[in-house]
Amino acid sequence: MKLKILLKNAILLLVSLIIVSSILDFVRRPVVPEEINKIMLRDLQGNTFSLESLDQNKATLLYFWGTWCGYCRYTSPAINSLAKEGYQVVSVALRSGNEAVVNDYLRKNDYHFTTVNDPKGELAQQWQINVTPTIIILNKGKMDLATTGWTSYWGLKVRLFFTEFFG
Repeated sequence: MKLKILLKNAILLLVSLIIVSSILDFVRRPVVPEEINKIMLRDLQGNTFSLESLDQNKATLLYFWGTWCGYCRYTSPAINSLAKEGYQVVSVALRSGNEAVVNDYLRKNDYHFTTVNDPKGELAQQWQINVTPTIIILNKGKMDLATTGWTSYWGLKVRLFFTEFFG
């Protein structure tokens, strides 16, 4: 009997967390710039590209983070794992210093995802990013989903599955 009550309470707690998380994601949802696919980005290796130039048949994770962000320390390893698995990842390092500082941080943490430096937060302002980390899943050049705050590897995998399956 106690196990049944405990299981019921655990399910209710999980459903409540999902609902609260979804409401927070909706409220903190970024605004996609009108010319999303025309914005030219430059990664830390000096490559210039636009989001439109990426493979439009695959979902793209757009990851806004900072070296100073506590939650990003837990989310970045999941993003890195997804990048290693072949998912398209474009990360934007917000107000994290110059390119040498960001490169050093990436190297020390063994992160290998494409990174654009945003030392003044100009890209984040264009997207109206108010929370780090913010993860946007782009599908065929449009925002399909956005989530803010800590996100697990499996949480991202499920979101990517739904984007690819229903997109």
